[in-house]
Amino acid sequence: MSTRSSARTHHWLIRLAAIAVTLLSTTAGLVVTSAPAQAGGCRVAPYSGYPNYSDLYMLYDGVEIISQPQYPKYLTTTSQCSDIQIRNTGDNDYYGPFDACINFYGRATCNYWTHVPVGQWRNLATNVKDGTKFYIWIRIDLGRWYGFKAAGDW
Repeated sequence: MSTRSSARTHHWLIRLAAIAVTLLSTTAGLVVTSAPAQAGGCRVAPYSGYPNYSDLYMLYDGVEIISQPQYPKYLTTTSQCSDIQIRNTGDNDYYGPFDACINFYGRATCNYWTHVPVGQWRNLATNVKDGTKFYIWIRIDLGRWYGFKAAGDW
């Protein structure tokens, strides 16, 4: 049995456990009464979005640039934040560090690449007007990592 096969099996077991915990948490949340939800703010859950990508079967090898969301969909800034921010929620095991940039709707290139280490927040654009349409481009080495996981506020 290869190391890659046992890594995939381990990965799937982790995913199944995460799904079970999520279902249990959701069910418990429906039964327990809580205080009214408050609006999120910059870097405060609930976040504006959760960009992610997985290449579980390792079909790609090398550095890839992935657009989140995929065209023709796009993200839109809100009054919640004046910046576009992203946090790498990877585990440094299967989902590692990545670079990210903002591609504003209607433009052919992104603003500038920013390195986002695991567990850290980074600003990708500052002082962005409400209602601005954009994509997040992620650059990651799929020869080394299964993909990326992130949370974002905009």
